[in-house]
Amino acid sequence: MASLSRRLALLALPALALVACGAANGDGNTAAQDGTNSPSSSVEAGELGHIKGDSNAPVTLIEYASPTCPACKYFHDSILPEIEAKYISTGKVKFVFREFPIHGAPDVAAYVVARCAGDDKYFDVLDDLFTNQEGIVQAAQVGALGGMLKTVAQRHGIETTEAFDACMADRTIRDKLAAVYQTAEQYSVNGTPTFILDGKVRNFEGDYRSPEGFSRQIDAVLAEKGVQ
Repeated sequence: MASLSRRLALLALPALALVACGAANGDGNTAAQDGTNSPSSSVEAGELGHIKGDSNAPVTLIEYASPTCPACKYFHDSILPEIEAKYISTGKVKFVFREFPIHGAPDVAAYVVARCAGDDKYFDVLDDLFTNQEGIVQAAQVGALGGMLKTVAQRHGIETTEAFDACMADRTIRDKLAAVYQTAEQYSVNGTPTFILDGKVRNFEGDYRSPEGFSRQIDAVLAEKGVQ
């Protein structure tokens, strides 16, 4: 699959650049360039990601994702619920979601809506975006993305046209998205979804494509830390 370069994606923050989902570089498990002193640390993760779970959990799982990437939808629909039940809700894993707008303007606009809705509604909006992924992609293809996202926004408290327009025009939010995107350079991320599990890059392949396999990988990391 073709991938979007980091430079192109950053330029695409204010402009349309719709391409196919990328594929993460490297083998299944590769060390992050800065090891454990990476964006997986609690402080940076809190500032540059949306967190589920205990901030002091022994293991951190970071996901870089696109709301219009089918593989990301599959992970959120079919794998994340089990991870959340077994590891996140039990305090073993801190999950950090980071926006990676590989599909350019449609992704950026969708993430702007999620951020405008507020931290307490962010994951609700994200669920809505994945649920309606096909419609969002189709709307983007025919120039109707604004109307589609306005409908999503209305379901999460952004009810007026004025509020929606102000949200879309908020440069601060786009700057924050760009800052999150730049953290991906540390891990050479160029596709979605890409995971950082305990400081190491894990591509969406092999074990990571099933709930059982992903669980095995998390269990192995927990065992290394002596966590039952």
